[in-house]
Amino acid sequence: MAMTVDGPACFRYDSAVYFDEMDPLGVMHNSRFAVHIERAQSALFEHLGYGWTELSQRHEDINYVVRGLALEFTAPVASPGVMRVEVVAVGLGRTSATWGYRCAAPGPHGDEVRVAHGTRAVVKVDRAGQPTPWTDGFRALFAWLAAGAEGRQP
Repeated sequence: MAMTVDGPACFRYDSAVYFDEMDPLGVMHNSRFAVHIERAQSALFEHLGYGWTELSQRHEDINYVVRGLALEFTAPVASPGVMRVEVVAVGLGRTSATWGYRCAAPGPHGDEVRVAHGTRAVVKVDRAGQPTPWTDGFRALFAWLAAGAEGRQP
């Protein structure tokens, strides 16, 4: 597979890994990574002021569907605890966005070990479920995130 996620992290999220996420071999089940990635993405949007408590309150730029998810696993998460998820703004099209993720967990010697990395592509949709362009504000925000979220948020 040999996939890499380059670029500066624009957001870091510490996601709690629970004992019930472990498979019979004692490692976090691969399906759980998608949940932790979604939590990190949601936390990023909350951090940027795109939070909501009711569906009708969602900003139009966070109404999207997931087109694809690609993950490569490089080491197991062998115990409950905290997994760090780094979010990377990879690319923005007219109606699509690609986000990268790097996941790390505590290693056996107290160091942080990369356990997975990959990308998730989303397509912004309108209320009818049809692809629709990102707003100029979101485009500016994405460019700022892709540059490492340095300086003042647009």
